[in-house]
Amino acid sequence: MHDLRRLRAFLATAEHGSFSAAATELGYAQSVVSHHIAALEQELGVVLIDRGIRPVTITEAGRRLRVYAIAIFEQVSDAEADLRAIAGLRSGTLRIGAFLAACVSFMPLAVSRFRAAIPDVEVHLEQLGSDEALERVRTGALDLAVIWRADGADMAAGDGFDHEILAEDAYRIVLPAGHRLARRAGLTLAELANEPFTVPRDQGDGAGYNQWLREVCSDAGFEPRDQFPVDDVSVGIAFIKSGLCVGLIPQLTLPNHEPAIVARPLPGHRGFRSVIACWRGGRRIPTVHPMLDCLRGATAETMQLASTG
Repeated sequence: MHDLRRLRAFLATAEHGSFSAAATELGYAQSVVSHHIAALEQELGVVLIDRGIRPVTITEAGRRLRVYAIAIFEQVSDAEADLRAIAGLRSGTLRIGAFLAACVSFMPLAVSRFRAAIPDVEVHLEQLGSDEALERVRTGALDLAVIWRADGADMAAGDGFDHEILAEDAYRIVLPAGHRLARRAGLTLAELANEPFTVPRDQGDGAGYNQWLREVCSDAGFEPRDQFPVDDVSVGIAFIKSGLCVGLIPQLTLPNHEPAIVARPLPGHRGFRSVIACWRGGRRIPTVHPMLDCLRGATAETMQLASTG
């Protein structure tokens, strides 16, 4: 099969059961369609079309060839799309919004690798709350959002986004190193019922965290004493280091090798959040998928370092 035009003429005729309908679809004269199919039959040495029946039907050989033809043209379409994507990588801009912990951990590594691989594409990275980043992707102001969702909550079906979970970020019970419970094996959340907590302010991503905190503390039988609200988690960690309070903080946010604090696992199935990359469904942006490759590697390496730090 040296000429895909012959195969396309056969497939169109097989789909429509008519030479004339196939000719209309392809923009050919009917005689050209007939000629292409006859030439294909001669090339293959088999009869593909039963011309004595109306509507036109295909023979057993034709039915087998139809299966292969569909697969061939799907591959051709995929190849064309990939090549167009490569052409699209030569220039342009990729706009990304990401939550704070992502921006101070794996995002710089991912962006650096992307720029090294595709230097002609300009990357704009902006720190945003998860809900705001999603809204900007929805409106087209951003191409990609890196967000978090508590409890491994997935994106809602039908929300118009494609997404990929990049990592599961475990929450830790974080205590001052000198706290009376710092060395307790098998520490439970209920043992912190009378402790003051540091929490983010109840807005943006902080609102989602605070709702999660109230729920997990309620499951443990108490309401958290949020005496130390902060705008930045690093301030909350400083409060913990000073012995003022305790906190439930994601592993990704914790400093490595910090002797002034102790981090213990948070027991239970609600002890992690999902880190998710999101982009608009049905919108093909050539630079998004190479960035996803960079994000996968960067998050995996960062989470591995955080878990061993």
